[in-house]
Amino acid sequence: MPNFLLPPPASQYPSQRLRILVSLALMVLCISQCQSQFRPPEVEITESDTVGYAFLQQEEHVVENASYLEPLFKKLYLQRVQGGQKINIVQIGDSHILGNYLSREVRERLQRAFGDAGRGLVFPYKLAGSNGPRDFLVETNARWNGANCQRDISPSTSFGVSGFKLETYNPKGELTFRLRDTATSETRLFTKITIFQHRTPLQYEVEVRDDITNQVAQIYVQDEYARSYYFDRPVGQVTIAAKKTDAKQKVLTLDGVELENELSGIVFHSIGVNGAKFQDYVRAEYFAKQVARLQPDLIILSMGTNEAQGHTEPSYMYRTMRDLTDNLLKESPQALIMLTTPADSYLKGKSFNPHMPDMSGVIRKFAREKGYAMWDLFNFTGGANSAANWKSSGLMSSDSVHYSKAGYAAQGKLLYQSIVKGYNEYVLSKQP
Repeated sequence: MPNFLLPPPASQYPSQRLRILVSLALMVLCISQCQSQFRPPEVEITESDTVGYAFLQQEEHVVENASYLEPLFKKLYLQRVQGGQKINIVQIGDSHILGNYLSREVRERLQRAFGDAGRGLVFPYKLAGSNGPRDFLVETNARWNGANCQRDISPSTSFGVSGFKLETYNPKGELTFRLRDTATSETRLFTKITIFQHRTPLQYEVEVRDDITNQVAQIYVQDEYARSYYFDRPVGQVTIAAKKTDAKQKVLTLDGVELENELSGIVFHSIGVNGAKFQDYVRAEYFAKQVARLQPDLIILSMGTNEAQGHTEPSYMYRTMRDLTDNLLKESPQALIMLTTPADSYLKGKSFNPHMPDMSGVIRKFAREKGYAMWDLFNFTGGANSAANWKSSGLMSSDSVHYSKAGYAAQGKLLYQSIVKGYNEYVLSKQP
């Protein structure tokens, strides 16, 4: 069992009170770590996991070719009944994924069912001029330059795991990540941090520390694309500080940061870029290499909206999907692939998008021909012109391309239900 002692230091509390707090913290974490041993194998889909809009055809939502996901379901089963499993799921997409409203619903429910192994990948999106999730905060003392793989139209780009990149030339530049949800004020703790960057002799070294608990994290493993550090005790924030140790060093570049604890369970990473298409991630030179450092058990690809906005040639889109999955599986051969079709939306927010059926059809065709799993959100929620139902139900944003928080929450619940239905079918098939 890891040494999970909570801050602050003993000097701030009477010794008896500190012992009580520490004992309670250890008890809670022990229960969290071992709770899978006290639960039935099947996962109940509760009323809070459901949606109340008839046109979403909730009962129809399943993962097509769910048997392909049996290696994932086996790990989930072992975690559910025994514990000790770390399962990494990576969802890659566009602006629908970037905001984290959809992914958060899936993440929280899967972690409730199978254990919480950490927040996963984060990035300081605001410093790169973008919106992003609201379940963590970022502070800095430096000026940063940022870009993403969709804005750079070069045939090959230098982006990595998040699809974004930040850099500062300040030799004393710092970034502090705090896992504090702006909506609930809840703070989550972690012990492991992985910094993703393509290292060169020009890069500053870094110090990883927490000023609240007065700890400096120790490096555990590193390679050309990532470095992992551990804290002795859990923390709720981390500061990444530039350290110039050589005259050649002049820049600190950041591709992403992963935050985990040392418990078993689910880490659900969400990667999104505004306007992204499959090809944007293909062109990102370090993307697949750094995704591999997340050790994905399942990679969910959720794009197609932007291809439909631009009326992409179907054969071209098919090739970009093939190229991206080939790149990912080359670096992560153990990973499973699941494709999702996008929900219907309007063309540039003005009229029904006539290209959505074709783009969704390409995704279905590709998934079926390759034998991957597939979640057909487009057809399950009404298909062509069903955007009118989303809009009349208050589930779309004012631009009629994106969805409201409630709309994304509904999509996240439906995806969670589909995964759990497949998992439960696997469990039932293994019963005597």
